[in-house]
Amino acid sequence: MKTERLQEFIVLAKSLNYTKAAESLFISQSILSKHIKELEKELQVDLFHRSTHSVTLTDEGKLLLRSADSFMVKIEKATSLLAQNTHRTEGTIHLNCHEQTLCERVLALIKDFNKNYDSVDIDIHVIESAPDITAIEGADLLISPCDFMSRISDKFMGKKIYEQSALLAIPPYHHLGDRQEINLEELSDENLIVPFSDELFGPYSRNFFLAFRKSKGNIRKIPAFSPQDALLKVELGEGIMIIPHHLKRRLYAQSRPLRIIDEECKFPVYAYTKAENTGSAPSLFYNSL
Repeated sequence: MKTERLQEFIVLAKSLNYTKAAESLFISQSILSKHIKELEKELQVDLFHRSTHSVTLTDEGKLLLRSADSFMVKIEKATSLLAQNTHRTEGTIHLNCHEQTLCERVLALIKDFNKNYDSVDIDIHVIESAPDITAIEGADLLISPCDFMSRISDKFMGKKIYEQSALLAIPPYHHLGDRQEINLEELSDENLIVPFSDELFGPYSRNFFLAFRKSKGNIRKIPAFSPQDALLKVELGEGIMIIPHHLKRRLYAQSRPLRIIDEECKFPVYAYTKAENTGSAPSLFYNSL
């Protein structure tokens, strides 16, 4: 059913006058009559009772009018949103992105947006310091490994966009070197290197506390300034490290990864934006994630 035919039906159903309806639709009365008959044939029902002096709705016509009105409102809203989105597809999006979130999935999302909205520039600034919600200041969006959902105010919106599996990075000649997978309970008496160890809302700290609990407290934490600093400590044999899956390509030559089988050991990725961005290019990008 064409929306034009439905619109013509609505106009006639409300005026119940072919002459007035045709005039308001800027078509001839004969064309309007033809279109209404085609619509009735398509629906296989009579929509109007016609006589020499009057036009009235059948019960089926009344039912269609009730449904058609709400349908056309939805169509108008959708058309309006499409027009707004077309307008939004120009400009620059300032994106702050924590280095440890740049996995293949997130990069693919950014590439897809660039492909679909090539008139929008995404200015990406990679953050290597400890994650914090204040990193959204001076930017339109923040992609972070930290869950700030319970801490953000009405000024922000946030959502989880991805969840990476975790690996255990071990140094050369480590006693677990012949293993392919491991569970956190087996890390008792190990030194676990933890980047951003003071950031309680970060995934490295969260996974440390998970390993601490699973190993019944028999695990030692070694703080590190950054993930790359921690990976160097692993290579030098100072301890082991729980890493997001994509960081395995950053391991030094003699280090190797083991699969962690504990399902709750994950590295989530969150997106945050300012509520004031609603109706703008940053909002379009946020909604595409």
